Amino acid sequence: MQINLVVSLNEKFFNYLKKNPELVKEAMELTNTEVIFNQENLNAVIISKGKGSDVIKMRDFLISLTLGVNEIDAKKLLTDEYMLYVIDLKTIVDNKEDITRILGRIIGEEGKIKKRISEATGCSIYITDSKIALIGSFDEVEYAKNAIQIIVDGSPHARLFKYLEKVIRERKMKQFTEL
Repeated sequence: MQINLVVSLNEKFFNYLKKNPELVKEAMELTNTEVIFNQENLNAVIISKGKGSDVIKMRDFLISLTLGVNEIDAKKLLTDEYMLYVIDLKTIVDNKEDITRILGRIIGEEGKIKKRISEATGCSIYITDSKIALIGSFDEVEYAKNAIQIIVDGSPHARLFKYLEKVIRERKMKQFTEL
């Protein structure tokens, strides 16, 4: 059964695509999909030639590139082990000042909070003007989502740090039990 999926893209993506056409070609081969780009409408149609899940992988790959994710992390989305989760602060908060404040709290001084969340959860974190892209395994993304929710809720960073310590302990225990 053939599955088609339309994905909205942005001008930044099309500029990137012009410089890196082989990247999408490689992704199409890995996912057994075909992608038809429409720069005029700023979208793409993804056509599956195999499994329906491959269309989702390609969609996440393309969306991640529109959010400024680097090639290495974007390619991870073409495997079964990684997923993309996007938090759009515009759907949570009404005004720009609150979005800026929340993003500032997530990033932290010189990016220290973002780095701390990423290291504790194992999740790659990318931030745009109002969106936060998380790339990792299901568990890693869940940990990172919870950490970001603590900040969005307005809790002090001390509560976040306590949560991250718990995450580190849980991840170590999980690694230990998997041996």
